[in-house]
Amino acid sequence: MESLSFENVISLINVFVSGLLIAFLLTAKSKGKTSNTLLVLFLLVNAQDASGMLASYFVYPKFPGWGMIINSTVFFKMPLLFLYIQSIVYSDFKLKKIHLLHLIPWVLNLLILMPRYFAVDFDAKWAFLNAIDYRNTIEIRTSYILVHIQILVYLIMSFILIKKYKTLLLENYSNANLFNHKWLFQLILLFAIEAFIASLKNAFMFLHLENAYKYTLMVTGLLALGFICWIVLKALHSPELFRGVNSNLQLVKNIAHEEHHISEIDSLESPEITALKKYMKEEKPYLNASLTIYDLSKEINMNVRDLSLLINHDLNQHFFDFVNEYRIEKAKEILRDSEQVELTILEILYDVGFNSKSSFNTAFKKHTNLTPTQYRQNALKSVA
Repeated sequence: MESLSFENVISLINVFVSGLLIAFLLTAKSKGKTSNTLLVLFLLVNAQDASGMLASYFVYPKFPGWGMIINSTVFFKMPLLFLYIQSIVYSDFKLKKIHLLHLIPWVLNLLILMPRYFAVDFDAKWAFLNAIDYRNTIEIRTSYILVHIQILVYLIMSFILIKKYKTLLLENYSNANLFNHKWLFQLILLFAIEAFIASLKNAFMFLHLENAYKYTLMVTGLLALGFICWIVLKALHSPELFRGVNSNLQLVKNIAHEEHHISEIDSLESPEITALKKYMKEEKPYLNASLTIYDLSKEINMNVRDLSLLINHDLNQHFFDFVNEYRIEKAKEILRDSEQVELTILEILYDVGFNSKSSFNTAFKKHTNLTPTQYRQNALKSVA
C-alpha cells in the first residue's frame, strides 16, 4: 500500500477536526441555529476543498460528472463565510431567497464546463481529465480565475461589513465588552492570508514550479487546519463575544445625508445639547454599564434617530466615546478624593459604569494620557 504524503496526513487531520466540529455544532444547544448551520456548511466545503479526497478517490472513478460538481463547491466557501459573518453582525438575520444570488459564480462555472465536460459521455469526460495537463485547458483556467476574483470580491465585502458593524456599535452602545468587531476582522484577515498563499500555490501549479507548489501546498494545508481550530476557540468557547445589531440600523452619516442635516458643532449650547448635557450630569445614566442610545432616548423622551444625530453627528462623537467621557470624569473625581483612597481601581471602574479593567484603562489613558493609578498618585500628591 502506498504511504501517505505529509500533505495527505494534514488533509486527513483537517477533515477529522472539521468532522468533530460539525458534530458538535449539530448537537450543541444554541440560539444561533442559523449561524451554526452556515458554519457547518462552510466547514464541510472547506474540508473538501482542503483535501479533495472524497471526490478524487470515491467519486471521480465512477461518476466524473459528480466529482467535478463536488470540486466546484469551492465556489460556496466565500458566500457561506460572508453569510456567517452577516448572521453574527445582524441579530435579526434570516436566510432569504435573495441570498441565492450568491450561487451565480458557481452556475457560471458549470456553464463554462458544460460544452466539453458535463454535456459529453463518460469516456469523453475521462479523456478530458486524462489529457496531458487538463488544468491548462481554457475551462479550468477560467474556473481558477473566476474563483480568485470571487474570493477578492467577498474579502472586500467582508471588510466593509465589519467596518460598518464597528461604527454601528460605537454609535449605539457603551459597553465595550459587547464589541466583537476585532474578532471578526482577525477572522477575515487570517482567511485572507490563507487565500493569498493558496493563490500562490495555484500560480506555481500553472507555471509548473513543482517544488514551490509542493511547499505552498503544505503551508496551505497547515493554515487551513489552524484556521479551523482558531474558529473553534473563538466562536464556540467565547459566546459572549457575539452582539448582533438590528439590520435596520443606519450609519449616522447616511441619516444625516438623507435628511441634509447640518452639524451644530459650532453652536454647542443649542437647547437640545444643553438639555442633554444637564441630564447626563444630574441623572448620571452613564453609571449603567449596558446603556444604549435607545435606553437614553427613552429616558430623555427623545426620538432615538434625533438623539443619534445629536451625539454622533452634531457633537462629532460616537455615542460610545460620549458616554465614556462622563464615566472618566466621574472616575477622576473619585481618584482625586482623599477620603475614597481605600477604593481599589477595580471598584471604581465598576462604580462609574465600566465592566472590564482593560476597557477602563484604555478609555482613561485616551482621555488623560495617564493610567488610573498614575492619575491618583499625582492628584493626591498635589493635595498633600
